[in-house]
Amino acid sequence: MPALFADLALVNGKVRTMNPAQPTAEAIAVGKDRILKVGTNDEVNPWIGENTKVIDLKGKTVVPGFIDTHIHVADFGRSLMWLDLKHVKSIKELQSSLKERVQKTSSGKWIIGRGWSQDRFEEKRLPTLSDLDSVSPDNPVILYHESAMMCIVNSKALELAHITRLSPNSMDGAIDRDPKTGALTGIFRDSATDLLWKMVPEPSENELLDAIVLACKKIAAAGVTSVHWMVLSPVEIPIVEKLHAQRKLSIRVYLIIPANLLDSMLNFRSTYNLALRIGGAVINADGYLAAKSAALFQPYKGEIETSGTLLCTQEEMYSATSKILKAGLQPVIHAMGDRAVDAVLTTIERLTSETSSKGISFRIEQAALLDKMLIERMKKLKVIVSVQPCVAESEFSVWSALENLGPFRARWLYPLKTLFEEGVRVIGGSDCPMEPLSPLLGIQAAVTREFFPEERISVDQALRIYTIDAAYSSGEENMKGSFEEGKLADIVVLSRDPLTVAPNKICDIQVEMTFIGGRIVFKR
Repeated sequence: MPALFADLALVNGKVRTMNPAQPTAEAIAVGKDRILKVGTNDEVNPWIGENTKVIDLKGKTVVPGFIDTHIHVADFGRSLMWLDLKHVKSIKELQSSLKERVQKTSSGKWIIGRGWSQDRFEEKRLPTLSDLDSVSPDNPVILYHESAMMCIVNSKALELAHITRLSPNSMDGAIDRDPKTGALTGIFRDSATDLLWKMVPEPSENELLDAIVLACKKIAAAGVTSVHWMVLSPVEIPIVEKLHAQRKLSIRVYLIIPANLLDSMLNFRSTYNLALRIGGAVINADGYLAAKSAALFQPYKGEIETSGTLLCTQEEMYSATSKILKAGLQPVIHAMGDRAVDAVLTTIERLTSETSSKGISFRIEQAALLDKMLIERMKKLKVIVSVQPCVAESEFSVWSALENLGPFRARWLYPLKTLFEEGVRVIGGSDCPMEPLSPLLGIQAAVTREFFPEERISVDQALRIYTIDAAYSSGEENMKGSFEEGKLADIVVLSRDPLTVAPNKICDIQVEMTFIGGRIVFKR
């Protein structure tokens, strides 16, 4: 008989443990915030006392809490306050939704929306400036396309941004004009969208607090129990601290801060905390494929001189990475292009030959365009590759990677199966709010890949990148990511088993319950 009884017991389930020594089980016993026992119903039964809360799973599937290794939580919170246009099927519906929001918004306040697509519109055309002006003459409006690479704005927004028909295009962005009159249509593309976004005022602290609380609830509802929060602004740090102190963080947070905030943030991480800690610092080696600013060895297809740019010299990268290591944090280096990945690996090779990283792993963020030699170097250096499967899908379907890179290079865009076969550790995230939050959708994207299907991975491998391998990337594999005695009781109950449903139906699986430390934080 056990020396104590469990607080919680989940029985009659299909438990996917992510522990190779015990891949499946029927039941789990939890005491306080830890797993006490994983096994059959009979093995867990002795842990059940009169005060144990027993949940009969009735055959539902249980997996370790998902870990999203790349998410912008503050921006996600902001986006939840935006006008949701992803189900709008006509410009008239868009106008109706906007009009309703205008009626609830004080005059002069910005209205932001996202999710529309002209491909769904009955009118089969882009919305225009006049479409928005007719329902929102006094509130500045920005409505982002579902791809986030284009937006439509109204006249009030143009007025506040001081943009006229004489305003020039940005270097890699366009302001649409009527071909006959030269008048602005209200459509902005690529980097030109920044001309409007920079005019939108920052939310107040209370607005941001409320937005982040809502975001955390949505994250838990998606079955995510831990996030690697990519910090974009220094104002996010005190907000997170305040929410933690008020016990309003319903998820575990591993903060990854910009490297330029390193000096001001070190006191924050003086002690390890199971709920919140600063764990990494990010350096940007290059830009993005979609903007053709990812650094490539060869030019983008159809371009003469455009091959992207390295954002720092080799010496600057070495110095910044060395500083991160000395601070005891994980170096997280964004590098999408093959030339940028090469530069990152050169830095890591130099550092590993000169100094010990004290068990801290190196991580390449959004590593996209690779080749066999780069992968071999990654394997040798035990580098972690962080990917977002829905982003990978968008590179092909939205950005047209085949056209922009050519088939030979596109073949090596996010080669997940090859990375697994070569023993390179891969971790998964969402890049939310740029892409959907759902880990189940990410898993489906990784196993049903349409372009170069030879790089599809198995469902079990896709689960790993969101569980045990994700935990490994932050040095937490001994406390989360799999169901083993003594580990944190971060648990997700799913309506169906991802390993047995049709691969293209994985995203239809529903999250039934989410537990963090044995405490239920979401129930459908």
